[in-house]
Amino acid sequence: MIEASRIAITAALIAFLIGNTLGLAMGLGWLGYHWRPAHAHLQSLGFVTLMIQGVAYHALPRFRGVPFRRPRAALVQVLFAIAGLSVMVAAWGLLLGPAWFAVGGTVAWVANAAFVVLCLELLLKARR
Repeated sequence: MIEASRIAITAALIAFLIGNTLGLAMGLGWLGYHWRPAHAHLQSLGFVTLMIQGVAYHALPRFRGVPFRRPRAALVQVLFAIAGLSVMVAAWGLLLGPAWFAVGGTVAWVANAAFVVLCLELLLKARR
């Protein structure tokens, strides 16, 4: 398993736990409802997206029967996805304002676009 897969899956599980904890805390009245977007982003962009990325980086090369040729690019992509998510969650939960959310969202979008490019390269490149 490449490092990007291991980190993405680990981060996905942590995002799942933190997102569930935020949901519980809001339900119990410990946190205000302005945390809802942070909770939603941790569950969808955090858990779902990072889990898909981690599994895809591990499984797609095996499905194609080729080695993964860009593990460093995948690692950088995953780290940027985590950074973007973290900024978005902090922006919503801590009420930092839309500019911070825009920065985090842009970083996450670029990282996720890079994921698509890396996977398409893997799927469309001819076998050697």
